[in-house]
Amino acid sequence: MGVSGLLALAAFLGAPLSGQTLWTPASDPVGIARAGAGVAFGQSLEAGAINPALLVTLREDGAAYVAAGMELMSSQATLQSNSQVLFSSDRNRFLPAFGAAWKIKDHFYMGLKVDNPFMRHARFESDYTGRFEGQSLELTARRASLQFSYAVTPAFSLGLSVGAARVQYAFSNAVRVPVTADPQAPMSTANPALGLLEVGLTQSGAKTLPSLEAGFRWAINPRWTLAGAWQGPIRGTLGLTAGIDGSKATVTSVTGYGPADAIANAAAPGVQAAATVAPGSGDITLPGRFTLGVRQRVNQIFTWEADLRFVQGGSTRIPGYPVITTSSGTATGSGMPGTYHSGFGLSLAGEMTLTKRLTGRLGFSSDPSLREDPSVEPLLGGSRNAAFSMGLGLKAFGGEISVGWQIRQSQDRDVRRLDGAWNLAGYATTGTQTRVESMGHLWSIGYRRSF
Repeated sequence: MGVSGLLALAAFLGAPLSGQTLWTPASDPVGIARAGAGVAFGQSLEAGAINPALLVTLREDGAAYVAAGMELMSSQATLQSNSQVLFSSDRNRFLPAFGAAWKIKDHFYMGLKVDNPFMRHARFESDYTGRFEGQSLELTARRASLQFSYAVTPAFSLGLSVGAARVQYAFSNAVRVPVTADPQAPMSTANPALGLLEVGLTQSGAKTLPSLEAGFRWAINPRWTLAGAWQGPIRGTLGLTAGIDGSKATVTSVTGYGPADAIANAAAPGVQAAATVAPGSGDITLPGRFTLGVRQRVNQIFTWEADLRFVQGGSTRIPGYPVITTSSGTATGSGMPGTYHSGFGLSLAGEMTLTKRLTGRLGFSSDPSLREDPSVEPLLGGSRNAAFSMGLGLKAFGGEISVGWQIRQSQDRDVRRLDGAWNLAGYATTGTQTRVESMGHLWSIGYRRSF
């Protein structure tokens, strides 16, 4: 199959096989082009980022790669009641990667990698009807790990990665609080509500958390390899700070619909000034996974691999909502923490030598849903998804230049708990059906060289 054949196959498969997840399949162009498959792909430094046990299979005494790309994500919510489509912004993130390995002894290698195992981000404007559940989200984990690979026998090796991930989190949602004539006194018959003040609550935090990975590789014979890798969950407690984003504060009537009168508008700044905000729980757990893969080197031209992975989604935890307190009580959001569950995913990859200098790569992956369907919303997402990838490697400048690209899109979901209304009695969902969709792209360009 030539380059034109690979491109034709990509065009044919791209639309029906696209997908978006909380985690990234890889950060380097080779891993992206293989759709994250590679736990058994020996003699590949990039595959060593997935399974450290593979580093000892490298033929050279040392090697390194550097890569840079972008992660692009877009979400949308479509209201059934009026067919209004609301699109997210804040779509792009930088995707750097680095890897290196060097031989200590014939049976022992050390390595270093920098990758981005988790990314999710989106922002909606003030007309988004689901803003009371969540209006913006930023969740990024950038990881650096020291790797060790030991060959027990020529056919069997073990690997370990010990590192740290810098987890950054930011979130906002809209809330409404009563506007009273005296903001220092609680709402009562003597101090009635004149309207509702809507403001945005924000919270953010970052922390460096430990990361642990391990793997094994068993070369059954020169053509078949069985391997597995475990990526431990990243968990800890973020030190969150919270505040009020009053830049787009609005005042509505006590029914929650229509503008308030001049008296309520005049009293609203006093209510906002007297309010206090506290962050929610900073506990966070990003899911671990175990992957078992089999690789066959069919001939000198073509190699394929199939990986089956179990995602420990049931342990996932996202920080709680910020809380605003006024003299009339407290207000917060609800819904995003939701219910998470585990599941199985699959990745397939093929690598073909097209010429002496050119290598073609294709990949497909399918990942399990992370959240129950009633909890799916466009910020964190969580529905089942799939992805299609492709890439090329060109030997040049004493090494190899690689490019990788992936298209991703979640399975559409219709939910009835996203559209909400907030009046003096509080927040409640309307039951209006909303279609939640999400898609995105990954691309990266890198250079690898042996030394």
